[in-house]
Amino acid sequence: MIHNIFSRPAAAAKNHGRLLFIAAFTAVLFGFSACQQNVPVTEENQSVESLSADSSLIGTWTSSYGEVYTITTDTFSSGYYYNEVFTSTYAGDTLCVRTVSDDSGYIYIKYTRAMNADYSYSETAPDVGNWYAVWYEDLTSGSVKISGAYKADGITSAETLDDAIEEFTVDNGYFSSSSECVKSE
Repeated sequence: MIHNIFSRPAAAAKNHGRLLFIAAFTAVLFGFSACQQNVPVTEENQSVESLSADSSLIGTWTSSYGEVYTITTDTFSSGYYYNEVFTSTYAGDTLCVRTVSDDSGYIYIKYTRAMNADYSYSETAPDVGNWYAVWYEDLTSGSVKISGAYKADGITSAETLDDAIEEFTVDNGYFSSSSECVKSE
């Protein structure tokens, strides 16, 4: 038996309201899910995962040069201290990790703060909304080497996670220098 929802306006409106609520609730749940939020799974990114709450990467890492990197399960931020003044540099969310070995891998973020052409940093820089990568190696519970993706003739961000995975690699000449950091929190 086929029911015409238009023949019973009150019931149809009630059901429509329930469907809208369920759809909205589902959208919110998926919005808080893994790192690949709104990113279709492909062959390139299938090994990328969200960062678990018990990961050794989580925390605030500081180098002897005053660099500070803060990593949470879903965000990454960078900055530095100079003459006891902290300056925030780049940051991102939608954090994903691709593990290469027990103590090394790539962190991918979607820029929320990036560098402008005048070398200042802002939330409106051209790279904001694009993907970036950070390499980590020699990770222990108290120390790590961290390197942001950079090479002289390289790109500063990628439009998609797949492009970031393909472009930002050690083999492609990015990550030639790293900062030795200790966990400060």
